[in-house]
Amino acid sequence: MFDSIQIRFPGLKEWPSPFAHSRQVPFVQSYFNVIKSCIGDIQTEYFWVFPSFMSLWEGIDFTFIPEQHEKDQIHVWYSTHRKAGMNKEGNVFLIPTKKFKEQMQGLKFLRDYKDINYHPVEDLWYPTFTRYHSILGDMVNTYNNTDLALYKWISNNQYNTVPKPNFFPSFWEDVKCYTFGKHNDFILAPGGKSIKQFYDFDRMVNAPYDYDVKPMDIIFVSYDEPDAEQKYNELKTKYPRAKWSKGVKGRTQAYQAAANMSDTEFFFTVWPKLDLVDSFDFTFQPDRLKNRCHYIFHAKNPVNGLEYGHGAVLLYNKKLVLEHNKPGIDFTLSQSHDTVPIMSAINNFNKTPLMAWRTTFREVLKLNMLKQTVETKFRIKKWCELGVGENADWVHKGSQDAMQYFKDNQHNPKELFKSYELEWLNDYFESKYSVEKIS
Repeated sequence: MFDSIQIRFPGLKEWPSPFAHSRQVPFVQSYFNVIKSCIGDIQTEYFWVFPSFMSLWEGIDFTFIPEQHEKDQIHVWYSTHRKAGMNKEGNVFLIPTKKFKEQMQGLKFLRDYKDINYHPVEDLWYPTFTRYHSILGDMVNTYNNTDLALYKWISNNQYNTVPKPNFFPSFWEDVKCYTFGKHNDFILAPGGKSIKQFYDFDRMVNAPYDYDVKPMDIIFVSYDEPDAEQKYNELKTKYPRAKWSKGVKGRTQAYQAAANMSDTEFFFTVWPKLDLVDSFDFTFQPDRLKNRCHYIFHAKNPVNGLEYGHGAVLLYNKKLVLEHNKPGIDFTLSQSHDTVPIMSAINNFNKTPLMAWRTTFREVLKLNMLKQTVETKFRIKKWCELGVGENADWVHKGSQDAMQYFKDNQHNPKELFKSYELEWLNDYFESKYSVEKIS
């Protein structure tokens, strides 16, 4: 009888060893790591290695003796059952002690051993890992708030009817986080400590997996823009799934009204002032491996040439929007957000004197309230220059008025935050520039 090692895995049902005196050791990092730590105690020509999560009373002949031409091989038994994922890197080994010691120091992974003999076994039993469904954008929280386990499936609940991938992880090397599909809607993650994002795992592998990806809703948000109806009809013609939220008073209320119209967990927002670029097609998908956040695309300013997130298409997380009742100076920036350097549109905010002035006033005021980096200072400088095109003079007036307003009120947040609402901006504009002066 050969020596035997039973490797114990936490969080899975354990089965007794088929041998009377197996040494039991905990799983640490990989089979290779465990075998290296135990081989000094092996006394027999060969030794068996197998996990505690498998019932091995049937299916494997533990009286197996290698033939002469097989005596230096590692013999591994793997399941051909579909639920085992057809993974040849199986979990039951018969290892030649002397030969393994000779090669051990030169191996990086167990699969690097010079000669491995793979033995298929029909219907060899494997455990299953629990599948947890999560709303999109909350997959990290779902992982953190479910039971500890060796591995657990976290999947996007938009695809509840899609079978999870037929896959069982390999323990031949260090534990990994496995993701499936172009957008990682199916995740098989080691069930350890809490994470901030799935990128916290040191090792990650993505595998192809085909399924139909659902697009995000598009919400057209307007207030008092003169050409809103025309712009919405153009958007609706090109993207029939677009919906229109119009005339909602209050910036926060407008965003939340748009969120309530969305049937998807994220939704794009489009404003009447935008001319979408042809290359932007609303196929972008949020990162499943991060916690929920908003995504800010780029837009081009036709007056000063700046290209950044101001006035661009946004991809909002519905849950974040509905929970956000006390924003700072900016609704989007005051929550978790990420910038996506993809050009979405030309921001034609300068169609009327009022739109040109109030957009500029608010943006320059916001930029002054942010941390003053080289980039922020450059943007302020460009906004304050006299640009080109329609109502460029009103853009310039808006920038100068904002600079003065900030100088006068920089230590008074209450006054600065008034610019959050369009009604206040409209009233402030009227107080400085009467209709007669504008015309």
